[in-house]
This record gives sequence, C-alpha cells and structure tokens, in this order.
Amino acid sequence: MPKTCQRLIIIPHRYLHILPIHTFPLKNGEYFYQNFAKGIAYAPSCQILNLVKQSSKQTKLYRLFAINNPTRQDLKPLLGANLEIEKIKQGFELEQTVIIAEKKASEKIITQRKQELQSAHCIHFSCHGKFNPESPLDSALCLADPEGNLGESANLTLAEVFEKLDLKQCRLVTFSACESGMTDPNIISDEYIGLPSGFLFAGSSSVVSTLWTVDPLATALFMSKFYHNLQRISNLEQGSIAITLNKTQKWLRTLTSKELARIKNSRKFEQLLDKVFENKRERLKFKDLLESAVKRQPYPFENPYYWTGFIATGV
Repeated sequence: MPKTCQRLIIIPHRYLHILPIHTFPLKNGEYFYQNFAKGIAYAPSCQILNLVKQSSKQTKLYRLFAINNPTRQDLKPLLGANLEIEKIKQGFELEQTVIIAEKKASEKIITQRKQELQSAHCIHFSCHGKFNPESPLDSALCLADPEGNLGESANLTLAEVFEKLDLKQCRLVTFSACESGMTDPNIISDEYIGLPSGFLFAGSSSVVSTLWTVDPLATALFMSKFYHNLQRISNLEQGSIAITLNKTQKWLRTLTSKELARIKNSRKFEQLLDKVFENKRERLKFKDLLESAVKRQPYPFENPYYWTGFIATGV
C-alpha cells in the first residue's frame, strides 16, 4: 500500500464484515487506523459507495432526530440511553431537535413524523437492535409497542428501511444499539445485507454502528464525545465521520482512571445524572458501573471489547 494513501475504504468479503479491521493491532504497537490521517471507513459494496459519494450533503449537522430507549415488556431498559441523548442534544438548537422517547418511540409515531425524520441531517437510534442470520431483511431496530402486542410489527426492519425511507437530507445515521452493524456472512458477493447498507441505500452518507452488545457506560461516554467532536468540525467533508470515530476510539481507549474519576465526581455530572435518571435504582446501577470502571487502572476502557465494536460505513 503506498505511503501517500491517507484514507482507506474497506469492502470486506463474507466473514470479514463482522470484524473491526480498522482496529487491528500492528507489530509497532499502533493500530491499523493510525496509519491513515483521513481515517478508515467501510462500504457494503462498490455500487452503494458510488451512490453515496455522488450525493451532495449538508456539511454541518443542524437538525437532529433521535429515538431514545423504546420501551416494551420484552425489552430491557438501556441504562445509559437517557444520559447519552441528553449529552448529544446539547450540541443542537432546541428548535432543530426532535427526541422521541420510551413508549412514544413506536413505528406509528415515527411514521406520523416522517417529514421531520426525512429532513434531519443526523438520525440517532439509542435502542436495542437484532440481527437475523436466517433472514437478514428481518434484522431490525426494536421500537416501542404501545398496544402491548410484542409482535414483529413493533420493529423497524431492514426491509422497511429499503422500501419506505427517503433520507436524502441525512449526513449521518448513528446506531447506539446491539448488533446493528452485523451482516449476513453467507452471501458470496461484494455486497452484504445489513442495517448500515439499508440506511445508506435510503440516502444517508454515513452510518455509525456496533458489531456486538455494547457496554452501557462505554457507549454513553463514546457517543457523547463522538458528537462533541463532530460539532467542532465546521465543514464535514468525505472522511470526516471516520476520522472522528477513530479519534473518539483513541480517546476512550486512553481515558485514564483519574480523568474518569474527575468526571464522576464533578458537581455538574452529578446534577446531570440526577436529571436523566428519574428511577433511583437505575441511577445507582449506573453509579456502580462508574465506580467499577474507575477501579480498572490505569485505563478503564483499554480492553478492545469497549471500543473496537464501533464502525463507520460510507463516506
């Protein structure tokens, strides 16, 4: 590979789709992504890559549409979701922000507010996700079911994304959800079927997703820092999402116990936790996670489990 190459887009084959190749360790102690100043991203296929490269998009994220912790009887509450969304929305103007949370976060409500969804520059899903290896088009983001039926109709499936969504205004879709980046490894071609490819096909330029069940504390910290870094970029060019993701992964990996303790003990953070955790039991659980993390010295999130599962797909 030429040394002049500053940016790499990987189109993996079969099982390689489920590996965070950009975080592979090298003999010199660095990680693969550190060799590319303009980042490493992924693409489902050459066709979709060309499609998203040809579309002109917003160079600044102004309008946010977020789904926060959809609730129903068969889903466990996402412990850090409220904190994550609260931190993310601080970077957007109130009148440019739509947050649909808990029982209201159903497919019916999303359909009713479809115009706001399709005009958003950034769409964030803080919810459960599932990958169906037997039928990839049934892979889905799990939404609320206010009628209590607990059926598959409560999910936003990949098939529906392909068929119904028009996201030509969207620069970034982010999944803070389990298995959202998973794909069908049995397809022998240059294209894979998964949630990222569906949202790219629908019009988004970039998708940030996860390859496995993510730690709630690590995810909340990661997403907060990721969006903070994005909002500091005055002009989002091709590659900006991947660069920001790579930098945020480095930040989480090298965050020290002392730095995390300062965050935990700050009065501002305490007030934020009191605000976002109305349930005292959940607040105590989250604080226990913080306490445990601080004790993992010197770098609480150094283990690849915490930071390598986040991947950027698209441009």
